[in-house]
Amino acid sequence: MDNSLAGKYISFNGDSICQGTGCPGGYALIIENECSIRTQNIGVGGATVTFGVPGLYGKSRHYISDTIDKMDAEADYAIIEGGANDAGHGVPLGQLSEGFDAELDEETFYGAFELMLKRLIIRFAGKKYGYIASHQTSKGFSVTTPPEKSYYWAARRCCEKWGVPFLDLNSTVPPFIFFKPGSELYPLREKYTYNADGIHPNEEGYRKYYVPKIVAWLKTL
Repeated sequence: MDNSLAGKYISFNGDSICQGTGCPGGYALIIENECSIRTQNIGVGGATVTFGVPGLYGKSRHYISDTIDKMDAEADYAIIEGGANDAGHGVPLGQLSEGFDAELDEETFYGAFELMLKRLIIRFAGKKYGYIASHQTSKGFSVTTPPEKSYYWAARRCCEKWGVPFLDLNSTVPPFIFFKPGSELYPLREKYTYNADGIHPNEEGYRKYYVPKIVAWLKTL
């Protein structure tokens, strides 16, 4: 069996899907145990890419774009994931900047995402890095939404511009949130997401839909 990841050190940063609301440690911990690697996971539930989104109950929010420096620079791989909460909060999309030296507005999704990628490739120069687009959790963060309104397509455009590898789980994992009670598909939502919330994978959901795809992708970086 190919276990080319064995012994590697991977730093993860993202939101609740990274953190593991429905399965403590999320996909990072499962991959750590399955592939004999070491991980750092600084994902936090409710995290956004964009800076300035109010936190819950007066608490400060984890801004992925602003926490790249908390990812261990000694890691062999640096993997980021996020954007669904930005879509859920309706943060301003903004627009893709021209060139690579423009001033970036971290209170827009495009600006914060570009800034996040810029910080990522500088901090992990010479290392391996990438971005994971999670499964569909809203119409705003969806491959099926028109590009001019979609945070998914904004993330994809930014990754293409900055040359950051992009793992597309948005179009390869079922959109559980849209499987309504009483439908033929609802049992999948019950089986693979935490308390059938349609958003957070449980352990079965991670193992079936996330871990195999992430592991295969990591080996290509």
